[in-house]
Amino acid sequence: MKNFIILPCYNEEINISNVLKDIENLRLEKNIIVIDDGSFDKTYDLVKDNFKNVILLKHKVNLGKGAALKTGCLVAIKLGAENIILMDSDGQHSSKFISEIIRKLENENFDIVFGSRIIDIRKMPIAPYLGNKILTFITNLFFGSNLKDSQSGFRGFKSSAYERLDWNSVDYSVENEIIYNAYKNKLKCGEIFIDTIYKDNYKGTTPFDGIKILLNIIKNRFL
Repeated sequence: MKNFIILPCYNEEINISNVLKDIENLRLEKNIIVIDDGSFDKTYDLVKDNFKNVILLKHKVNLGKGAALKTGCLVAIKLGAENIILMDSDGQHSSKFISEIIRKLENENFDIVFGSRIIDIRKMPIAPYLGNKILTFITNLFFGSNLKDSQSGFRGFKSSAYERLDWNSVDYSVENEIIYNAYKNKLKCGEIFIDTIYKDNYKGTTPFDGIKILLNIIKNRFL
């Protein structure tokens, strides 16, 4: 199976089972790699006990999303991946778009395909909404991209492009560094629009995370 889905997770015992069930129900030709990034809840045990076909990895301590993604990608490539799909494990990405990303990678020959949310202020809390709009504008301005949502973690790329996308960020800045590397290295970039899913217990990048992301955008562009 040449398609690998990478799911980094940190304390996702509430969501991880439903996310994995949704992916498995698609019956795609795929492998799923879950990277437990130092969770202290039951995330690891839930996956280990209930999803025997999932490749389960664990960081002993929390290293950050970028580090977890890198662990998953390196294992996928070692196992022969041709296409790698990155998803969040909090249930805010709809797995039904996996097949569309794979189709664009294979049939339209993109190196990387970004899944962009249609950001609606009526559905997204105001602080993340403004942060997303600002970071997306600055990302496009500095990197020469034209994406609608730079902060979405739902994206897929060919494993042959990994070395040109490889990142140093260990935290949420990974999303923007991947964009920077894709456009810097002139990869063929595609975009699809995905559902916007937010829950009452919305979690994501904090204002502090946003500042760090902004500083990393500036560093990538000018340093």
